[in-house]
Amino acid sequence: MTKAAKLAEAPLRLYRTLLRFFEKYYWVFFALACLTLAFFCFRCLDVQYVDSWDEARHGVNAYEMIQNGDYIRHTYNYQTDDWNLKPSVSYWGIILGFRLFGYSVLGLRFVSALAYLLAGIACALAAKRYSKEASILVLGFFCANERPLSAHLARAGDADSLFFLFFTLAILAMLRIRENHKRLYFCGLMFSLAFLTKSWHAGMIAVVGGLYLLGAGELFRLKAKEWGFFLLSVFAPLLLWFGWRFTKDGFFFLEQMIEVDLLARTGSSNFEGHEYPFSFYYDMVFGDAAFIYRWLILICVVGIAAGLIWMWKKRTWKKEALQDAFGILLWFFVPFLGFSLIRTKLIWYCYPCTAPLALGAAIFLGKALRFPLAVREEGEGTAARKLAFGFGAWILAAAAVILTGYFMWNSYLHVIREAHGDPFQLFIQESADRDSEYAGSKAYVFVPGEDPEEIGSWDQNMLFLAEISGDFHCENGGVEGFLKEKDPAVLYVDAARYEEYGQELSECEILYENGSYFLLEN
Repeated sequence: MTKAAKLAEAPLRLYRTLLRFFEKYYWVFFALACLTLAFFCFRCLDVQYVDSWDEARHGVNAYEMIQNGDYIRHTYNYQTDDWNLKPSVSYWGIILGFRLFGYSVLGLRFVSALAYLLAGIACALAAKRYSKEASILVLGFFCANERPLSAHLARAGDADSLFFLFFTLAILAMLRIRENHKRLYFCGLMFSLAFLTKSWHAGMIAVVGGLYLLGAGELFRLKAKEWGFFLLSVFAPLLLWFGWRFTKDGFFFLEQMIEVDLLARTGSSNFEGHEYPFSFYYDMVFGDAAFIYRWLILICVVGIAAGLIWMWKKRTWKKEALQDAFGILLWFFVPFLGFSLIRTKLIWYCYPCTAPLALGAAIFLGKALRFPLAVREEGEGTAARKLAFGFGAWILAAAAVILTGYFMWNSYLHVIREAHGDPFQLFIQESADRDSEYAGSKAYVFVPGEDPEEIGSWDQNMLFLAEISGDFHCENGGVEGFLKEKDPAVLYVDAARYEEYGQELSECEILYENGSYFLLEN
Protein backbone atom coordinates (compact mmCIF):
# COMPACT_ATOMS: atom_id res chain seq x y z
CA MET A 1 0.00 0.00 0.00
CA THR A 2 1.41 3.41 -0.97
CA LYS A 3 1.98 6.22 1.49
CA ALA A 4 -0.90 8.17 -0.09
CA ALA A 5 -3.25 5.24 0.38
CA LYS A 6 -2.25 4.87 4.02
CA LEU A 7 -2.82 8.57 4.66
CA ALA A 8 -6.18 8.39 2.90
CA GLU A 9 -7.22 5.47 5.05
CA ALA A 10 -6.18 7.09 8.35
CA PRO A 11 -9.50 8.89 9.06
CA LEU A 12 -11.43 5.71 8.29
CA ARG A 13 -9.16 3.58 10.47
CA LEU A 14 -9.52 5.99 13.40
CA TYR A 15 -13.30 6.02 12.95
CA ARG A 16 -13.40 2.21 13.02
CA THR A 17 -11.27 2.19 16.18
CA LEU A 18 -13.65 4.54 17.94
CA LEU A 19 -16.66 2.47 16.88
CA ARG A 20 -15.05 -0.66 18.25
CA PHE A 21 -14.26 1.16 21.51
CA PHE A 22 -17.92 2.12 21.73
CA GLU A 23 -18.93 -1.48 21.04
CA LYS A 24 -16.65 -2.75 23.81
CA TYR A 25 -17.99 -0.35 26.44
CA TYR A 26 -21.54 -0.14 25.12
CA TRP A 27 -23.23 -0.83 28.46
CA VAL A 28 -21.33 2.04 30.08
CA PHE A 29 -22.58 4.41 27.37
CA PHE A 30 -26.07 2.93 27.67
CA ALA A 31 -26.14 3.50 31.43
CA LEU A 32 -24.97 7.10 30.98
CA ALA A 33 -27.62 7.71 28.32
CA CYS A 34 -30.33 6.28 30.61
CA LEU A 35 -29.15 8.52 33.45
CA THR A 36 -29.30 11.50 31.09
CA LEU A 37 -32.88 10.69 30.16
CA ALA A 38 -33.69 10.24 33.86
CA PHE A 39 -32.25 13.72 34.45
CA PHE A 40 -34.61 15.16 31.82
CA CYS A 41 -37.53 13.33 33.44
CA PHE A 42 -36.96 14.09 37.12
CA ARG A 43 -34.87 17.24 37.37
CA CYS A 44 -36.98 20.11 38.83
CA LEU A 45 -40.04 17.87 38.49
CA ASP A 46 -41.82 19.55 41.40
CA VAL A 47 -40.91 23.12 40.43
CA GLN A 48 -43.26 23.79 37.52
CA TYR A 49 -46.68 25.15 38.50
CA VAL A 50 -49.53 22.67 38.59
CA ASP A 51 -51.69 22.89 35.49
CA SER A 52 -55.31 23.69 36.26
CA TRP A 53 -56.92 21.16 33.95
CA ASP A 54 -56.18 17.46 33.57
CA GLU A 55 -53.18 17.46 35.91
CA ALA A 56 -54.88 19.15 38.87
CA ARG A 57 -58.12 17.26 38.25
CA HIS A 58 -56.32 13.92 38.28
CA GLY A 59 -54.49 14.95 41.42
CA VAL A 60 -57.72 15.82 43.22
CA ASN A 61 -59.37 12.58 42.05
CA ALA A 62 -56.45 10.48 43.30
CA TYR A 63 -56.17 12.32 46.62
CA GLU A 64 -59.87 11.98 47.33
CA MET A 65 -59.79 8.28 46.43
CA ILE A 66 -57.41 7.87 49.36
CA GLN A 67 -59.47 10.05 51.68
CA ASN A 68 -62.73 8.32 50.71
CA GLY A 69 -61.23 4.83 50.81
CA ASP A 70 -62.82 4.28 47.38
CA TYR A 71 -60.27 3.34 44.72
CA ILE A 72 -62.64 2.85 41.79
CA ARG A 73 -64.97 5.87 41.78
CA HIS A 74 -63.42 9.30 41.63
CA THR A 75 -64.73 12.53 43.09
CA TYR A 76 -63.88 16.20 42.76
CA ASN A 77 -64.23 18.31 45.89
CA TYR A 78 -65.92 15.25 47.36
CA GLN A 79 -68.68 15.21 44.74
CA THR A 80 -68.94 12.39 42.17
CA ASP A 81 -66.84 13.50 39.19
CA ASP A 82 -68.00 12.57 35.69
CA TRP A 83 -66.04 15.30 33.91
CA ASN A 84 -62.93 13.21 33.30
CA LEU A 85 -64.40 9.99 31.94
CA LYS A 86 -61.33 7.79 32.16
CA PRO A 87 -60.95 4.47 34.01
CA SER A 88 -58.81 4.20 37.11
CA VAL A 89 -55.23 3.17 36.25
CA SER A 90 -53.81 6.70 35.95
CA TYR A 91 -55.30 7.64 39.34
CA TRP A 92 -53.69 4.56 40.87
CA GLY A 93 -50.35 5.72 39.47
CA ILE A 94 -50.71 9.06 41.22
CA ILE A 95 -51.77 7.30 44.42
CA LEU A 96 -48.55 5.26 44.22
CA GLY A 97 -46.60 8.51 43.88
CA PHE A 98 -48.35 9.92 46.95
CA ARG A 99 -47.55 6.77 48.92
CA LEU A 100 -43.87 7.01 47.97
CA PHE A 101 -43.29 10.77 48.28
CA GLY A 102 -46.16 12.06 50.37
CA TYR A 103 -48.88 14.45 49.29
CA SER A 104 -46.75 16.63 47.04
CA VAL A 105 -46.29 17.81 43.48
CA LEU A 106 -43.44 15.31 43.17
CA GLY A 107 -45.81 12.52 44.19
CA LEU A 108 -48.34 13.76 41.64
CA ARG A 109 -45.86 13.53 38.76
CA PHE A 110 -43.46 10.75 39.74
CA VAL A 111 -45.14 7.85 37.93
CA SER A 112 -45.54 9.92 34.75
CA ALA A 113 -41.81 10.69 34.69
CA LEU A 114 -40.98 7.05 35.42
CA ALA A 115 -43.31 5.83 32.65
CA TYR A 116 -41.62 8.07 30.07
CA LEU A 117 -38.19 6.89 31.21
CA LEU A 118 -39.25 3.24 30.92
CA ALA A 119 -40.72 3.84 27.45
CA GLY A 120 -37.41 5.34 26.31
CA ILE A 121 -35.41 2.43 27.71
CA ALA A 122 -37.78 -0.08 26.08
CA CYS A 123 -37.34 1.60 22.68
CA ALA A 124 -33.57 1.73 23.18
CA LEU A 125 -33.40 -1.99 23.95
CA ALA A 126 -35.58 -2.70 20.91
CA ALA A 127 -33.22 -0.63 18.75
CA LYS A 128 -30.19 -2.57 19.98
CA ARG A 129 -31.09 -5.52 17.74
CA TYR A 130 -30.32 -3.24 14.77
CA SER A 131 -27.21 -1.56 16.16
CA LYS A 132 -25.84 -0.37 19.47
CA GLU A 133 -25.47 3.11 18.00
CA ALA A 134 -29.21 3.17 17.33
CA SER A 135 -29.87 2.21 20.94
CA ILE A 136 -28.01 5.26 22.27
CA LEU A 137 -29.51 7.54 19.62
CA VAL A 138 -33.04 6.60 20.70
CA LEU A 139 -32.32 7.75 24.23
CA GLY A 140 -30.88 10.99 22.88
CA PHE A 141 -33.97 11.58 20.76
CA PHE A 142 -36.19 10.94 23.79
CA CYS A 143 -34.22 13.63 25.64
CA ALA A 144 -34.69 15.98 22.68
CA ASN A 145 -38.44 15.20 22.56
CA GLU A 146 -39.36 18.65 23.81
CA ARG A 147 -43.12 18.66 23.28
CA PRO A 148 -43.94 15.63 25.49
CA LEU A 149 -41.34 16.73 28.04
CA SER A 150 -42.75 20.23 28.32
CA ALA A 151 -46.50 19.68 28.34
CA HIS A 152 -49.00 17.04 29.35
CA LEU A 153 -46.88 13.90 29.33
CA ALA A 154 -43.50 13.05 30.85
CA ARG A 155 -43.55 15.70 33.58
CA ALA A 156 -47.28 16.07 34.17
CA GLY A 157 -49.53 14.27 36.64
CA ASP A 158 -52.20 12.98 34.29
CA ALA A 159 -52.97 9.89 32.20
CA ASP A 160 -50.91 10.48 29.06
CA SER A 161 -47.48 9.26 30.12
CA LEU A 162 -48.74 5.90 31.38
CA PHE A 163 -50.79 5.56 28.18
CA PHE A 164 -47.66 6.39 26.17
CA LEU A 165 -45.78 3.61 27.99
CA PHE A 166 -48.48 0.99 27.46
CA PHE A 167 -48.91 2.01 23.80
CA THR A 168 -45.15 1.73 23.23
CA LEU A 169 -44.81 -1.65 24.95
CA ALA A 170 -47.83 -3.03 23.09
CA ILE A 171 -46.44 -2.17 19.66
CA LEU A 172 -42.90 -3.28 20.48
CA ALA A 173 -44.33 -6.67 21.48
CA MET A 174 -46.47 -6.73 18.32
CA LEU A 175 -43.41 -6.19 16.11
CA ARG A 176 -41.82 -9.36 17.50
CA ILE A 177 -44.88 -11.65 17.41
CA ARG A 178 -43.60 -13.47 14.34
CA GLU A 179 -40.71 -14.73 16.49
CA ASN A 180 -42.92 -15.90 19.35
CA HIS A 181 -46.72 -15.83 19.28
CA LYS A 182 -46.84 -15.65 23.08
CA ARG A 183 -45.88 -11.98 22.80
CA LEU A 184 -49.44 -11.47 21.57
CA TYR A 185 -50.66 -12.04 25.14
CA PHE A 186 -48.38 -9.31 26.47
CA CYS A 187 -49.59 -7.02 23.70
CA GLY A 188 -53.20 -7.75 24.69
CA LEU A 189 -52.47 -6.97 28.33
CA MET A 190 -50.79 -3.67 27.39
CA PHE A 191 -53.80 -2.76 25.25
CA SER A 192 -56.09 -3.49 28.18
CA LEU A 193 -53.99 -1.34 30.55
CA ALA A 194 -53.87 1.44 27.94
CA PHE A 195 -57.67 1.37 27.74
CA LEU A 196 -57.94 1.45 31.53
CA THR A 197 -55.66 4.48 31.47
CA LYS A 198 -57.02 6.64 28.64
CA SER A 199 -60.15 4.91 27.44
CA TRP A 200 -60.95 4.90 23.71
CA HIS A 201 -57.55 6.26 22.67
CA ALA A 202 -56.35 2.67 23.03
CA GLY A 203 -58.28 1.84 19.87
CA MET A 204 -55.28 3.08 17.90
CA ILE A 205 -53.26 0.17 19.31
CA ALA A 206 -55.84 -2.29 18.00
CA VAL A 207 -55.78 -0.71 14.53
CA VAL A 208 -51.96 -0.72 14.34
CA GLY A 209 -51.77 -4.30 15.62
CA GLY A 210 -54.51 -5.62 13.36
CA LEU A 211 -53.07 -4.03 10.21
CA TYR A 212 -49.58 -5.20 11.07
CA LEU A 213 -50.62 -8.80 11.71
CA LEU A 214 -52.61 -8.78 8.48
CA GLY A 215 -49.82 -7.23 6.41
CA ALA A 216 -47.13 -9.45 7.90
CA GLY A 217 -49.21 -12.55 7.28
CA GLU A 218 -49.39 -13.55 10.96
CA LEU A 219 -53.10 -12.97 11.50
CA PHE A 220 -54.19 -16.28 9.99
CA ARG A 221 -51.32 -18.27 11.46
CA LEU A 222 -52.59 -17.87 15.01
CA LYS A 223 -54.15 -20.99 16.48
CA ALA A 224 -57.50 -21.08 18.27
CA LYS A 225 -55.71 -21.58 21.60
CA GLU A 226 -53.56 -18.50 20.97
CA TRP A 227 -56.63 -16.43 20.10
CA GLY A 228 -58.24 -17.60 23.32
CA PHE A 229 -55.33 -16.55 25.51
CA PHE A 230 -55.08 -13.25 23.63
CA LEU A 231 -58.75 -12.43 24.23
CA LEU A 232 -58.33 -13.41 27.88
CA SER A 233 -55.35 -11.04 28.25
CA VAL A 234 -57.46 -8.23 26.78
CA PHE A 235 -60.80 -8.72 28.46
CA ALA A 236 -59.92 -10.10 31.90
CA PRO A 237 -58.59 -6.76 33.24
CA LEU A 238 -61.40 -4.82 31.52
CA LEU A 239 -64.12 -7.01 33.02
CA LEU A 240 -62.55 -6.89 36.47
CA TRP A 241 -62.48 -3.10 36.36
CA PHE A 242 -66.00 -2.82 34.96
CA GLY A 243 -67.40 -5.24 37.50
CA TRP A 244 -65.89 -3.22 40.32
CA ARG A 245 -67.16 0.04 38.82
CA PHE A 246 -70.62 -1.46 38.21
CA THR A 247 -71.04 -1.96 41.95
CA LYS A 248 -70.84 1.83 42.40
CA ASP A 249 -73.14 3.26 39.72
CA GLY A 250 -74.24 0.49 37.36
CA PHE A 251 -73.92 1.30 33.67
CA PHE A 252 -73.91 5.09 34.17
CA PHE A 253 -70.14 5.60 33.90
CA LEU A 254 -69.81 3.32 30.86
CA GLU A 255 -72.69 5.11 29.12
CA GLN A 256 -71.01 8.47 29.75
CA MET A 257 -67.72 7.13 28.40
CA ILE A 258 -69.49 6.17 25.16
CA GLU A 259 -71.72 9.22 24.78
CA VAL A 260 -69.26 11.93 25.80
CA ASP A 261 -65.70 10.60 25.67
CA LEU A 262 -66.18 8.68 22.42
CA LEU A 263 -69.10 10.01 20.37
CA ALA A 264 -69.07 13.68 21.34
CA ARG A 265 -65.31 14.09 20.97
CA THR A 266 -65.12 12.26 17.64
CA GLY A 267 -68.35 13.69 16.20
CA SER A 268 -68.93 16.67 13.98
CA SER A 269 -69.70 19.20 16.71
CA ASN A 270 -67.00 21.49 18.07
CA PHE A 271 -67.06 19.78 21.46
CA GLU A 272 -65.29 21.80 24.21
CA GLY A 273 -63.87 24.21 21.61
CA HIS A 274 -60.99 22.00 20.42
CA GLU A 275 -61.86 21.61 16.73
CA TYR A 276 -58.93 22.37 14.41
CA PRO A 277 -57.94 21.68 10.77
CA PHE A 278 -56.66 18.29 9.64
CA SER A 279 -53.09 19.69 9.53
CA PHE A 280 -53.15 20.66 13.22
CA TYR A 281 -50.64 18.06 14.45
CA TYR A 282 -48.21 18.69 11.63
CA ASP A 283 -48.42 22.45 12.06
CA MET A 284 -48.09 22.41 15.85
CA VAL A 285 -45.64 19.52 16.35
CA PHE A 286 -44.06 17.60 13.49
CA GLY A 287 -43.65 20.48 11.05
CA ASP A 288 -42.57 23.09 13.60
CA ALA A 289 -38.97 24.15 12.93
CA ALA A 290 -38.39 24.70 16.66
CA PHE A 291 -38.46 20.95 17.33
CA ILE A 292 -36.40 17.96 16.21
CA TYR A 293 -39.25 16.12 14.48
CA ARG A 294 -38.75 17.50 10.97
CA TRP A 295 -35.17 16.25 11.04
CA LEU A 296 -36.23 12.84 12.27
CA ILE A 297 -38.81 12.61 9.48
CA LEU A 298 -36.12 13.55 6.94
CA ILE A 299 -33.78 10.85 8.29
CA CYS A 300 -36.58 8.28 8.02
CA VAL A 301 -37.48 9.29 4.47
CA VAL A 302 -33.84 9.18 3.32
CA GLY A 303 -33.30 5.89 5.17
CA ILE A 304 -36.33 4.22 3.61
CA ALA A 305 -35.35 5.43 0.14
CA ALA A 306 -31.74 4.26 0.57
CA GLY A 307 -32.85 0.87 1.88
CA LEU A 308 -35.23 0.28 -1.01
CA ILE A 309 -32.61 1.35 -3.57
CA TRP A 310 -30.01 -0.97 -1.99
CA MET A 311 -32.45 -3.92 -2.01
CA TRP A 312 -33.42 -3.21 -5.62
CA LYS A 313 -29.80 -3.06 -6.76
CA LYS A 314 -28.93 -6.26 -4.88
CA ARG A 315 -32.15 -7.92 -6.03
CA THR A 316 -32.56 -9.03 -2.40
CA TRP A 317 -35.76 -8.10 -0.60
CA LYS A 318 -35.19 -8.66 3.10
CA LYS A 319 -38.56 -9.73 4.45
CA GLU A 320 -37.78 -9.07 8.11
CA ALA A 321 -36.51 -5.55 7.43
CA LEU A 322 -39.57 -4.74 5.30
CA GLN A 323 -41.93 -6.08 7.99
CA ASP A 324 -40.21 -4.01 10.69
CA ALA A 325 -40.39 -0.88 8.54
CA PHE A 326 -44.05 -1.59 7.81
CA GLY A 327 -44.82 -1.93 11.51
CA ILE A 328 -43.00 1.26 12.50
CA LEU A 329 -44.71 3.20 9.70
CA LEU A 330 -48.11 1.95 10.91
CA TRP A 331 -47.15 2.90 14.47
CA PHE A 332 -46.56 6.47 13.30
CA PHE A 333 -49.22 6.99 10.64
CA VAL A 334 -52.25 5.29 12.24
CA PRO A 335 -52.44 7.57 15.32
CA PHE A 336 -51.20 10.58 13.35
CA LEU A 337 -53.88 10.26 10.67
CA GLY A 338 -56.50 8.85 13.03
CA PHE A 339 -56.29 11.69 15.53
CA SER A 340 -56.06 14.20 12.64
CA LEU A 341 -59.42 12.94 11.34
CA ILE A 342 -61.11 13.24 14.73
CA ARG A 343 -62.78 16.61 15.27
CA THR A 344 -61.48 17.18 18.79
CA LYS A 345 -57.73 17.81 18.62
CA LEU A 346 -55.31 18.34 21.49
CA ILE A 347 -51.54 18.37 21.01
CA TRP A 348 -50.89 15.45 23.35
CA TYR A 349 -53.11 13.11 21.35
CA CYS A 350 -50.26 12.74 18.83
CA TYR A 351 -47.51 12.09 21.38
CA PRO A 352 -47.51 8.29 20.80
CA CYS A 353 -46.24 9.07 17.27
CA THR A 354 -42.97 10.45 18.65
CA ALA A 355 -41.78 7.00 19.81
CA PRO A 356 -41.77 5.30 16.36
CA LEU A 357 -40.31 8.44 14.82
CA ALA A 358 -37.39 8.37 17.27
CA LEU A 359 -36.97 4.61 16.86
CA GLY A 360 -37.07 4.68 13.05
CA ALA A 361 -34.66 7.61 12.75
CA ALA A 362 -32.25 5.99 15.22
CA ILE A 363 -32.27 2.71 13.30
CA PHE A 364 -31.47 4.34 9.94
CA LEU A 365 -28.91 6.74 11.39
CA GLY A 366 -27.28 3.91 13.36
CA LYS A 367 -26.97 1.81 10.20
CA ALA A 368 -25.34 4.74 8.40
CA LEU A 369 -22.87 5.32 11.24
CA ARG A 370 -21.83 1.64 11.14
CA PHE A 371 -21.44 1.49 7.36
CA PRO A 372 -17.69 2.31 7.36
CA LEU A 373 -17.08 -0.90 9.33
CA ALA A 374 -18.19 -2.82 6.23
CA VAL A 375 -15.73 -1.08 3.89
CA ARG A 376 -12.80 -3.40 3.15
CA GLU A 377 -9.25 -2.51 2.24
CA GLU A 378 -9.09 -2.71 -1.55
CA GLY A 379 -5.56 -1.67 -2.46
CA GLU A 380 -3.93 1.44 -3.83
CA GLY A 381 -6.54 2.25 -6.43
CA THR A 382 -9.14 3.11 -3.81
CA ALA A 383 -7.29 5.87 -1.94
CA ALA A 384 -9.78 8.57 -2.99
CA ARG A 385 -12.70 6.31 -2.10
CA LYS A 386 -11.26 5.55 1.34
CA LEU A 387 -10.62 9.23 1.96
CA ALA A 388 -14.21 10.02 1.02
CA PHE A 389 -15.51 7.27 3.30
CA GLY A 390 -13.30 8.42 6.15
CA PHE A 391 -14.28 12.08 6.05
CA GLY A 392 -17.86 11.19 5.19
CA ALA A 393 -18.09 9.02 8.29
CA TRP A 394 -16.72 11.79 10.50
CA ILE A 395 -19.09 14.36 8.98
CA LEU A 396 -22.08 12.07 9.49
CA ALA A 397 -21.11 11.32 13.09
CA ALA A 398 -20.55 15.01 13.81
CA ALA A 399 -23.91 15.90 12.25
CA ALA A 400 -25.67 13.26 14.37
CA VAL A 401 -24.03 14.56 17.56
CA ILE A 402 -24.73 18.20 16.72
CA LEU A 403 -28.35 17.55 15.73
CA THR A 404 -29.13 15.53 18.85
CA GLY A 405 -27.12 17.76 21.17
CA TYR A 406 -28.67 20.97 19.85
CA PHE A 407 -32.24 19.83 20.41
CA MET A 408 -31.36 18.20 23.73
CA TRP A 409 -29.96 21.55 24.85
CA ASN A 410 -33.10 23.35 23.67
CA SER A 411 -35.19 20.82 25.55
CA TYR A 412 -33.09 21.34 28.68
CA LEU A 413 -33.43 25.12 28.46
CA HIS A 414 -37.17 25.16 27.87
CA VAL A 415 -38.19 22.26 30.08
CA ILE A 416 -35.81 22.40 33.05
CA ARG A 417 -34.07 25.76 33.17
CA GLU A 418 -37.28 27.68 32.52
CA ALA A 419 -39.35 25.67 35.01
CA HIS A 420 -40.97 28.07 37.42
CA GLY A 421 -43.62 27.99 40.07
CA ASP A 422 -46.61 30.20 40.71
CA PRO A 423 -46.36 32.57 43.72
CA PHE A 424 -49.81 31.74 45.06
CA GLN A 425 -49.38 28.00 44.54
CA LEU A 426 -46.10 28.19 46.47
CA PHE A 427 -47.82 30.17 49.22
CA ILE A 428 -50.50 27.50 49.64
CA GLN A 429 -47.83 24.82 50.03
CA GLU A 430 -45.80 26.91 52.49
CA SER A 431 -48.73 28.10 54.58
CA ALA A 432 -50.61 24.87 55.19
CA ASP A 433 -49.65 22.06 57.53
CA ARG A 434 -51.60 18.82 57.59
CA ASP A 435 -50.72 18.39 61.29
CA SER A 436 -51.91 21.85 62.38
CA GLU A 437 -55.07 22.57 64.35
CA TYR A 438 -56.77 24.18 61.36
CA ALA A 439 -55.99 21.30 58.94
CA GLY A 440 -59.11 19.68 57.54
CA SER A 441 -61.29 22.74 58.03
CA LYS A 442 -63.29 24.58 55.37
CA ALA A 443 -61.29 26.90 53.15
CA TYR A 444 -62.26 29.94 51.11
CA VAL A 445 -60.21 31.87 48.58
CA PHE A 446 -60.23 35.49 47.43
CA VAL A 447 -57.29 35.57 45.06
CA PRO A 448 -57.56 36.16 41.29
CA GLY A 449 -57.31 32.93 39.33
CA GLU A 450 -57.44 32.04 35.68
CA ASP A 451 -60.65 34.03 35.25
CA PRO A 452 -60.35 37.27 37.28
CA GLU A 453 -64.13 37.79 37.03
CA GLU A 454 -64.71 34.63 39.06
CA ILE A 455 -62.65 35.68 42.07
CA GLY A 456 -63.87 33.82 45.11
CA SER A 457 -63.96 30.44 43.37
CA TRP A 458 -61.30 27.77 43.55
CA ASP A 459 -59.41 27.02 40.36
CA GLN A 460 -58.65 23.33 40.00
CA ASN A 461 -54.92 23.75 40.69
CA MET A 462 -55.62 25.88 43.78
CA LEU A 463 -58.06 23.28 45.08
CA PHE A 464 -55.61 20.43 44.52
CA LEU A 465 -52.83 22.17 46.44
CA ALA A 466 -55.19 23.19 49.24
CA GLU A 467 -56.28 19.58 49.65
CA ILE A 468 -52.83 17.97 49.64
CA SER A 469 -51.23 20.73 51.75
CA GLY A 470 -53.85 21.28 54.47
CA ASP A 471 -56.49 18.63 53.82
CA PHE A 472 -58.87 21.56 53.37
CA HIS A 473 -62.46 21.19 52.21
CA CYS A 474 -62.75 23.97 49.68
CA GLU A 475 -65.81 26.22 49.48
CA ASN A 476 -66.65 28.94 46.99
CA GLY A 477 -67.93 32.33 48.12
CA GLY A 478 -64.82 34.39 48.75
CA VAL A 479 -64.68 36.89 51.61
CA GLU A 480 -68.46 37.08 51.94
CA GLY A 481 -68.80 33.33 52.30
CA PHE A 482 -65.93 33.20 54.76
CA LEU A 483 -67.44 35.93 56.97
CA LYS A 484 -70.78 34.11 57.04
CA GLU A 485 -69.23 30.74 57.85
CA LYS A 486 -70.16 29.41 61.30
CA ASP A 487 -67.80 26.42 61.27
CA PRO A 488 -64.03 26.76 61.65
CA ALA A 489 -62.67 28.03 58.35
CA VAL A 490 -59.65 29.67 56.73
CA LEU A 491 -59.39 32.27 53.99
CA TYR A 492 -56.66 32.77 51.40
CA VAL A 493 -56.56 36.42 50.32
CA ASP A 494 -54.02 38.59 48.55
CA ALA A 495 -52.56 41.73 50.10
CA ALA A 496 -54.59 44.20 48.00
CA ARG A 497 -57.91 42.63 48.92
CA TYR A 498 -56.89 42.14 52.53
CA GLU A 499 -56.39 45.88 52.70
CA GLU A 500 -59.68 46.48 50.88
CA TYR A 501 -61.58 44.35 53.40
CA GLY A 502 -59.40 45.42 56.32
CA GLN A 503 -62.26 46.36 58.63
CA GLU A 504 -64.28 43.19 58.04
CA LEU A 505 -61.22 40.97 58.46
CA SER A 506 -59.67 42.84 61.38
CA GLU A 507 -60.77 40.28 63.96
CA CYS A 508 -59.47 37.28 62.00
CA GLU A 509 -56.26 35.64 63.11
CA ILE A 510 -53.38 35.73 60.65
CA LEU A 511 -52.06 32.19 60.42
CA TYR A 512 -49.45 32.89 57.76
CA GLU A 513 -48.44 35.77 55.50
CA ASN A 514 -45.58 36.70 53.23
CA GLY A 515 -46.38 40.25 52.20
CA SER A 516 -48.25 39.22 49.06
CA TYR A 517 -50.80 36.77 50.48
CA PHE A 518 -52.48 36.06 53.81
CA LEU A 519 -53.96 32.94 55.36
CA LEU A 520 -56.63 33.93 57.89
CA GLU A 521 -58.71 31.97 60.40
CA ASN A 522 -62.19 33.01 61.57
